Amino acid sequence: MKTAPPPIRRVAFDALTLRDLHDMLALRSRVFVVEQASPYPDIDGRDPGALHLIALDEAGTIVGCARCLGPDEDGPDGANPDAPVSFGRLAVDPSQRSTGLGRALVAESLTVLAERWPGRDVVIGAQQHLERFYGSFGFVRDTDPYDDFGIPHIDMRLRR
Repeated sequence: MKTAPPPIRRVAFDALTLRDLHDMLALRSRVFVVEQASPYPDIDGRDPGALHLIALDEAGTIVGCARCLGPDEDGPDGANPDAPVSFGRLAVDPSQRSTGLGRALVAESLTVLAERWPGRDVVIGAQQHLERFYGSFGFVRDTDPYDDFGIPHIDMRLRR
């Protein structure tokens, strides 16, 4: 029987230890590149500006993570006060699946974004097969499916 998910910590990029950074990137690589066979460029320059959510098991190993991102100041909306915010790179170690950790990471991501940027829509690039999962949080499909490094994705929006 699966146990409850481990607690989630909020960590700014500069406060991550080198071990945490290594383990977070290793988890993302194991899940996205190896397990899902999607050789995507994980190092995209957005981690330093993100607030990271990490979940550690009893041994101190990162078993879940996500990153929360503010409005893209350099994007098409620029400094628009209504520009959406986002979260992504949500990964859960297979040992923690079906514990509710993925759901807890989404909920905590939404809490962080609401605290830091109240009233802003949240836009995510979701794997298409997870549309119903994210829909349970109030997200609705915003685009037609598109290929993202071999994985069908859709953009989804949570209106606030």
